[in-house]
Amino acid sequence: MRLITSKLRVASADDGHLSAAKQAWDCGCRRHLKAGSEEASIARVIYHLAVQHPEAHPTLEQADELVTAQAYDEPS
Repeated sequence: MRLITSKLRVASADDGHLSAAKQAWDCGCRRHLKAGSEEASIARVIYHLAVQHPEAHPTLEQADELVTAQAYDEPS
């Protein structure tokens, strides 16, 4: 079972600058998580994996790697 989707997107404003955004991450179970910062994203990801996918035995390091590789900015 694949839990993680590989999505890396950056939302930008028309002038080329990043707009005010929340960081988001999409799990392979179709759950869409949003947070206000990278640290909050990591916390949400590890909590989601621990509760919804306990068989994955997620570590803080794994959640950090997922957020670094797959989280994206979403316009607020």
